[in-house]
Amino acid sequence: MLLQRVTPEDVASFRASVFFYDGHDNLYSIERGDEYRWCFPVPLDEIPETLIEDVIAVEDRNFRTHHGVDYGAMLRAMWQMVKNRRVISGGSTISMQVVNQYCGRGRGIRYKLQQIGRAWNWEKEHTKEEILEEYFNLLPYGGLIYGIEAAARFYFGRPARELNRAEQLLLVGLPQSPNRYRPDRHPERAVWRRDVVLVILQRAGRITAEEAEEIKRQPLRYRDFSVPPWPHVEDRQFLEHVQQQTPGRLEYHLTLYPEIQQMAQVQLEKGRMMVPGVKDGAAVVIETATGKVRAMVGTLPGGDPSTQAVNAALAWRSPGSTLKPFIYGEAIQGGLITADTVLDDTPLELTDYRPANFDGTYRGKVTADVALADSLNIPAIRLLRRLGLARVLERLAPLGLFVKGRVDSPKAREQTAAYTGLSLAIGGLESQLLPLTSAYSSLGRYRPARFLEDAPEPPPQPYWNPATTALLLRMMRTRPLPGAGGLEIAWKTGTSNGNRDAWCFAVTPEWTVGVWYGNKSGTPNENLVGGLMAAPVAGALLYALHQGKPVIWKDGDGLVARPLCQVSGLAATPFCKETHLGMVVEDIPLQRCAICHKEATESTPPLQAKILMPAPGAYRSRRDGAIAFSLSIEPGEAHVYLDGEYLGFLKSGAPMRLERGPHRLLVWPGEGWESAQSTIVVQ
Repeated sequence: MLLQRVTPEDVASFRASVFFYDGHDNLYSIERGDEYRWCFPVPLDEIPETLIEDVIAVEDRNFRTHHGVDYGAMLRAMWQMVKNRRVISGGSTISMQVVNQYCGRGRGIRYKLQQIGRAWNWEKEHTKEEILEEYFNLLPYGGLIYGIEAAARFYFGRPARELNRAEQLLLVGLPQSPNRYRPDRHPERAVWRRDVVLVILQRAGRITAEEAEEIKRQPLRYRDFSVPPWPHVEDRQFLEHVQQQTPGRLEYHLTLYPEIQQMAQVQLEKGRMMVPGVKDGAAVVIETATGKVRAMVGTLPGGDPSTQAVNAALAWRSPGSTLKPFIYGEAIQGGLITADTVLDDTPLELTDYRPANFDGTYRGKVTADVALADSLNIPAIRLLRRLGLARVLERLAPLGLFVKGRVDSPKAREQTAAYTGLSLAIGGLESQLLPLTSAYSSLGRYRPARFLEDAPEPPPQPYWNPATTALLLRMMRTRPLPGAGGLEIAWKTGTSNGNRDAWCFAVTPEWTVGVWYGNKSGTPNENLVGGLMAAPVAGALLYALHQGKPVIWKDGDGLVARPLCQVSGLAATPFCKETHLGMVVEDIPLQRCAICHKEATESTPPLQAKILMPAPGAYRSRRDGAIAFSLSIEPGEAHVYLDGEYLGFLKSGAPMRLERGPHRLLVWPGEGWESAQSTIVVQ
């Protein structure tokens, strides 16, 4: 039986309570540990020395000298039981009580021998200080309270190191029969047991009779048992997500701000009250500069009881039009558009796809900023078609927006592109509220959301020019956000097909808010429209977060004013008759207007360049195998190419030399001119 041991699995299976601190470093919630226990482990040096020595004197006076088993105490306990026909003392050492907590209690000689073996081996493998620390953190103190620290906080509302001697000794007496002596239910019994402990300490020489009387006069400063002993939140979805991401900790320092969490829930509930038939809502609030999640509401009270536990912030739903800003941003980055670029909003009929705008109407020619602000489907789909699905999916892949495996490799992106087609622009691929809000908070750079204050901050990975992001955010501020009190906010809404989901994402330099409304069951509702339901709530949240103060945007770096064609909104050419100054990304060449060029060349025949010398034909070379001549062209200067190689912008009269063999000479004066060619053979 001496081979019995407490296994590592026995120890690992015991989980203490978990502490959560909010973003202000205040205690936010304590969660129960193994077997629903409240257990707050502390190091031995946080337990008063007097308390430690009093426990040894009462529970195991030979603790310092025995090796896990006090055989004398066991024989004495057996004699007392025979003499008094009842158990007077158990004879268990502190080490035996510790192993009991890991392996459970039992009865009979066989169990006692197993307990002796475990305690003997435990002492071989641990120091006396380690055993004492385990004892003070594991022993029961009534109900589901385990360990001296949890007992001190539960009964007296203070840590064990702040207890007076009377309070310490009351707790020393509890483990013998924890529920019988609980001071919150049986205060007289608890005091009686404390006085018994005082007698034991006197007999052991730990205190004198005078000291015992002095201890009895000390106050027992019980906490108010009518209120909860410590914070414990019922909405655990934020906490559960953090534990899933970083399992195994006993202490978490969250990025969550409780006041913002409460604010988000209140605003969501107000919005839901306005629309009958919509039961669920969710919101995420992220600090834009840091990526820290300050609030995440995943469900609302009073919703569908069958889906109450579902975290809607992590549910896969159709995102509607919320991916459009990423398409427009990629088009800006590629030099295809700027805010003033004129896009085509007319019916688009493809072989297998006939998309339409949400309201069923078409605007004809519309600038890109208005097309994005009004969430027009056709211009976005046309842009996506020009960019290519593969390119856009590759850009979105690192953001974690889609189900794992959808966009993680070129082959997966190819399959996803075939599956969604151009409907990607209007919600054809499911996403989640949390990663979408994170993507909006870090537009133009890859950066995951942060849930822990002590988590390392990964360096952002830029994917757009900063000026591209600045221009996109300007475009997203074209329209005022409802409910935001006139604050200048960049925002985008989304409505899924069939009115099952309403979304809004809103961004300022300080805060990013994501809001979703719907029914977790997927039940549609005609009022589930992003602009009508989600946008006002996002606006109200941002107004409250900014406390009515103006939003300051600093987006001048990298954006410059350049002449743009009035017709196309692209870079002006000499053929563009009307131009205006518009903002463009300085480091990205904007596509030049082709419309005016085409119109000009169709209405006015181009001028014809001429090569006067050398004229086409065959020439006899000199002794060195070459001929020399002076170039003669009309007009007097032009771009000159010889055998496909660019020689430069040369003037008429420039000297030239041709080696033996055939040659092709081409001259092009520039815009508005047709080139001229000449073939010469040097013999």
